[in-house]
Amino acid sequence: MSKLVVVAALLLGACVADDTSMPTIDRDEANVDVNSVETDANALYCSLAQDLPSTDMCSLICDPDSFKARLLDDGMKSGNCYQLRCNLSPEVSVTVGVCLP
Repeated sequence: MSKLVVVAALLLGACVADDTSMPTIDRDEANVDVNSVETDANALYCSLAQDLPSTDMCSLICDPDSFKARLLDDGMKSGNCYQLRCNLSPEVSVTVGVCLP
């Protein structure tokens, strides 16, 4: 029983927060332009998509009309919405949502 109490005390002690204070960040210094981050990300995704073979429907993710047409040509049902995962590279995957006309 005493071993159990010692183990429990060690585990609980490991979960106790340190008294050191966290650094503060001035909001003016931490401004991030979300629009530019989103634009940069979209440019990266489109660049990676263009590098895919044309037989891969994910190569069309930056051309929504062509993407929809390809899905319809491949037999997806009109009037339905789909969520697809595209592997743009070994390190980058995106989820693409599309509703077909």
